[in-house]
Amino acid sequence: MKIANDTYKIEGDGNTYLILEPVPMLIDNGDGTNKNYIKSEIEKFIPLDKIKIIILTHLHYDHVGNLELFPNAKIYADGEEIEDYKNNSEMFSFSNIQKNIDTILREKLKPLPAEINGLEVIKVSGHTRGSVALLDKKRKLLFSGDTLFSQGIIGRTDLPNSVPDKMDESVAKLTSEIENNKLLLCPGHDY
Repeated sequence: MKIANDTYKIEGDGNTYLILEPVPMLIDNGDGTNKNYIKSEIEKFIPLDKIKIIILTHLHYDHVGNLELFPNAKIYADGEEIEDYKNNSEMFSFSNIQKNIDTILREKLKPLPAEINGLEVIKVSGHTRGSVALLDKKRKLLFSGDTLFSQGIIGRTDLPNSVPDKMDESVAKLTSEIENNKLLLCPGHDY
């Protein structure tokens, strides 16, 4: 589904967002059980090997499950999220993360800068310690990961790597951005 001039939402168990300009990139890449669907939807717009950047809003299995499809992409996540994953990856999985995905996460992840490819990175601890949202001022989009969903629904904070006492602050930060800048919310799931 087209959500901006060069930006597409690929719905699945976890939403994937494809931004074509200025550099082809993805925000999250869904659950591995949707591999063929994700692959075919992205290939409608661009060959998989042309994706240059993948930003992960957090490292739960339903957001990282198709990394092996993008051999030429640099993969980014919050530095605290990377640290937590490397120290205790079991906290990130409700089902087993495939060994090849675990290897990619351990070997290729890079810490996110404050801004990447025209997107401002916003720290939103709560769902996980290293959760991030991405603000696209040019397109008036806010990619919220699993912090904030439609109709004011907020993400879970009962998971092993959640930080419940930070969630209200993070939700308020995102809600303020949406209201003040009249942004379209692009959540990690369509709840």
